[in-house]
Amino acid sequence: MPHTDRMPTFERLYSIEELVELQRNALRYARSFPPGAERNQHRKVAMSLRGLCKSKAWLDAHTVEGAVAASA
Repeated sequence: MPHTDRMPTFERLYSIEELVELQRNALRYARSFPPGAERNQHRKVAMSLRGLCKSKAWLDAHTVEGAVAASA
């Protein structure tokens, strides 16, 4: 039975500058931990974000610039 009280979800679009800053902050945060498993986990998150930012398809779907280019 479908729920009628569900709120619509809106996907946030980022600018390229915001994503670069997010990458930097994630890596800085990872470096704040001493070497070990927790630091490695945070580094993996930072590296995953870096990989996503290299994907044109992902950027087109998640950035303001990609949304503008797709609608033009």
